[in-house]
Amino acid sequence: MLYLLQVNFGLVLFYALYKLVCTRDTFFRSRRFILLLALVLPFVLPLVDVREWLESRDSLIMLTHFDYSVVLPEIVVGSETAEAGNGVWVLTDWVKYLYLAGVLVLSARFLVQACSLWHLILRTPEKTINGIRVKCLNGSSGPFSFFGWIFLNPATVKEDELDEILTHEMAHIKQRHSVDVLFAEMVSICCWMNPFAWLLKREVRLNLEFLADKRVVEAGFATKSYQYHLLGLAYSHKYGLSNNFNFSHLKKRIIMMNKKKSNGTGRIKYALFMVPAFALLVAGNTSCSQGASEKQDAKEETVVPEAVPTDSVAKENAYDVVEQMPEFPGGMKELLKFLQDNLKYPESAKKNNLQGRVVVQFVVEKDGTPTEFNVVRSVDPDLDAEALRVLKTMPKWKPGMEKGEAVRVKFTVPVAFKLQ
Repeated sequence: MLYLLQVNFGLVLFYALYKLVCTRDTFFRSRRFILLLALVLPFVLPLVDVREWLESRDSLIMLTHFDYSVVLPEIVVGSETAEAGNGVWVLTDWVKYLYLAGVLVLSARFLVQACSLWHLILRTPEKTINGIRVKCLNGSSGPFSFFGWIFLNPATVKEDELDEILTHEMAHIKQRHSVDVLFAEMVSICCWMNPFAWLLKREVRLNLEFLADKRVVEAGFATKSYQYHLLGLAYSHKYGLSNNFNFSHLKKRIIMMNKKKSNGTGRIKYALFMVPAFALLVAGNTSCSQGASEKQDAKEETVVPEAVPTDSVAKENAYDVVEQMPEFPGGMKELLKFLQDNLKYPESAKKNNLQGRVVVQFVVEKDGTPTEFNVVRSVDPDLDAEALRVLKTMPKWKPGMEKGEAVRVKFTVPVAFKLQ
C-alpha cells in the first residue's frame, strides 16, 4: 500500500505542475506528451530503487578498505513482516477492502462500456460518406469515434456540419486518441480514491479535443462557423470510452481556437517541468527509508580485525589468492543456499529497527575447516552474532592448493540485514 501512496502523491504533483505550467499555451502535442508522462511516471518512479544502487556502490568502496582477500557474493537477510513501529503508514484492513471494492466496481463498469462499444461495432450498419467509412446510428447519440470507427446518425447532421464532424473525428482516429482515453480510464480506476486522478483524466480528454479542433481549423473550415456549430449541438452520449464530438467544456475549446499561437520558445518550460517532477518523485521514493538508513549508518563502525586462532599453535599466513581456490561442498550456489537457509533476522534487531551490512572474514584451513572468524565491519552485536553463528556452522570445504600443496586461504563475506 505504500507504493499506492507514492503513486497518488505523484499524480497530485504532476497535475499541479501541469495546471501551473501548461494550460495557457497552444502546444497541444507537447501537452499530450506531458499528460501521458503524468499518467505513467507515478507508477514507474517509485519502483526505481536508487538506494539499492547507492548501497551496492558503498559496498564496493567499503570492501577496498580491507585486504585483498576473495570477496564472496553478498548475502541478504530480510524481515518477512513489516513492523508497526517502522514509521510507515499501514492502512487498516477496512480501507484496503474499500479500495479493492471500488477497483472491482469501476473495472466492471469499464468492461461493460467496452462490451457495449464492441456490440455496437458489430451490429451497426456501415456506409461511406465523403470517402470515409461511418457506422450509421439510428438514435440521437452524437458523433463520436473509437479507435478506427466513426459513429454518427447522418439524418441528424446538417450538410454544412458533416465535413467538420468527419474531419474532427478523423483527427481522433489518425492520432490514436483512444489509447490516451483508455489509459487515463485505467489510471482513474487504479487510483479512484484520488480526485487528482479524475482531474488528470479530464485534462487528457480536453486536450484531445483541442487537438481535433485544431485539425478542423487547419483544414480550412471557418473558425466562427465551426464554433457556432459546436454551440448548437445537443447530442446525448452514453459511451464513456469514446471520443465525443461535442465533449463538454465548449467555452474552453472556443477560447483555445481563438487564442494566438504560442511562441515556440515557450516549450523550454516543459523541460523545466520534468526536472523538479522527476527529482521530487525520486526523493519521495527514498525518503521512507532515509531515517532507517541514517540510524543504521550512525551505528555502523569498522573494527580492527583480530585473529582468533582455533588452537594455541601459531598459524601460517593465509593466502589471498591461490592456483586452486577452496570450494564449498556443491559449489558457490550451494554455499549461498546454505547461508540464506540458515541466517535468521534477530527479533531484537527487528524491534529496534536495526539493519545494515556485517562484513566477516574467515580462513579455510589446509584440511578445509573454516576458522578464524572475524567481524571486520560491525553494525550491531545481535546482527554480528547471527552472521558469525551461521558462518561457524559451515561444513569443511575442499582446501585450496598452491604448487600442489594444501594452503590456508582467506575469504570475506558481506551479510546484509534489511527490514522489508
